[in-house]
Amino acid sequence: MASFFNSYFNDTQIFLILFSSVFFLFSIISHLKNKELFFYVFLGLTSICIFSFSALLDPFLNLWDERFHALVAKNLMNEPLMPMLYNDPIVEMAYDRWDRYHIWLHKQPLFLWQIAFSFKIFGISEFSLRLPNVILSTIFVLIIYRSGTLLTNKNVGFIASLLALSTIYLIELIAGRQTLEHNDISFLAYVSLSIWSFIEYYYSKKRIWIYLIGLFSGMAILCKWLVGLLVYFGWFVLRILEKKFKFSENKDIAVSILITLAIALPWQILTFLWYPEEAISAYNFNHLHFTVPIEGHVGDSWYHFDKFDFLYGKLASFLIVPAFFILLSNSREKKLIYALLGMVAVVYLFFCFAATKMPSFPIVVALIIFIAFACFVEHIINMINHFFKLTNLQPAIFTLIIIGIVLFRFDIEFLQEKHTIWNKKNRYTTMLIHNKAVFQSLDLPKDAVLFNIKGRHYIEAMFHTGLPAYNFIPTEEQYRDIKNKGRTIAVFTGNNVKIPSYLKNDTTVISLNMEIQGYK
Repeated sequence: MASFFNSYFNDTQIFLILFSSVFFLFSIISHLKNKELFFYVFLGLTSICIFSFSALLDPFLNLWDERFHALVAKNLMNEPLMPMLYNDPIVEMAYDRWDRYHIWLHKQPLFLWQIAFSFKIFGISEFSLRLPNVILSTIFVLIIYRSGTLLTNKNVGFIASLLALSTIYLIELIAGRQTLEHNDISFLAYVSLSIWSFIEYYYSKKRIWIYLIGLFSGMAILCKWLVGLLVYFGWFVLRILEKKFKFSENKDIAVSILITLAIALPWQILTFLWYPEEAISAYNFNHLHFTVPIEGHVGDSWYHFDKFDFLYGKLASFLIVPAFFILLSNSREKKLIYALLGMVAVVYLFFCFAATKMPSFPIVVALIIFIAFACFVEHIINMINHFFKLTNLQPAIFTLIIIGIVLFRFDIEFLQEKHTIWNKKNRYTTMLIHNKAVFQSLDLPKDAVLFNIKGRHYIEAMFHTGLPAYNFIPTEEQYRDIKNKGRTIAVFTGNNVKIPSYLKNDTTVISLNMEIQGYK
């Protein structure tokens, strides 16, 4: 911890961690004293502080997807129903790939609308880009507590929530560093909200939860497509176990599905009506994920099992089976637990067969997995209490163990090494800070068009400058077309780039002798 105070984290981040520590201690006290309202407040404040710290980890747009999401969301501020990567496609070329579309339907729009709304309210910055992640992740932590409490007890709910907020992978998703970041956080949150609503409905039978299951499932689809229907698989498994096969016994499911369709279908219909070519292309590309390893995201059938520790922390892959067993043993509602475990099984089975492999794909069942791990931890605590028979010390033992788990899992030194320039070998951070400074320093005419930007860093260039940008030198035909349109050409000429004569001899062409670092 001493290295933390000598770190390259800024003052705001240090204060957020200190405040989160204080709120964390108050949440423990509230939990032990059974002050549930205060507990929710302090657990929420702890989550907000930790996740805000996470959102401040990288003062630049991350590779590979965060920059694309940021740019499309920025363009959505002006055209909410027209997702655009290039909002000013001035160059005559084929805008025919996900990384250079004009109309960008590569992802469902809800998480992008959230970012656009955040930009509108709080201004355009990396933090406002990640603010929806902070809010949704905090909600995720709170519903884990509630779900764990319903399924077992309050200790399990509390431990599960702490496991979630101390998970490094989740922290890095919030920071935009891990693949699909904002998209996966939103998807995780809305699928989890639908599962939580399902659990609440099971215990209360109140009709409001039917509507909320439908609402959250529809919102999940609007983030990342049909896996958002996961809750219905669990619901069907439950009804089979309950031997309820008549339609009259399943009207609630039908109502919920209709609400889901009412939320999710309009956007699909509108895109096919307004942007048919782009919509067909996007759907065809997305379907390829199941049959073709897209862009090198390969792996065997065990890929997602091998990534289990990466998602949930050290030893997770060894502990998950006994954790599921203890969850099942400790719950009075076996059929509900079987339905929840069925969701976990079908998600892992589905993504085992999908050809494209990415770590976050099965994270939508994290709520169930965290609760299972919490049951395992509580079982260990109960064994210790039973062995030593120190009744008066049980609160102290519980407190020491959960503090130890959080400190063990929340690896400050790892985050410092990966997300700051404390580690001089951290070229990723230094290069992207450099590029951001270059793009923000440009003082160009409003009609300028940028060329010859390394790799896909033209995306960050468009985000920071508001100008169309490309990673190639224009052909002579493209050059003349741009000139005829009355636009100013600006070309990056660093790294000893050979500039063709039609650009070199044109005195109106702006030469930017600056180096763009980074990746191809």
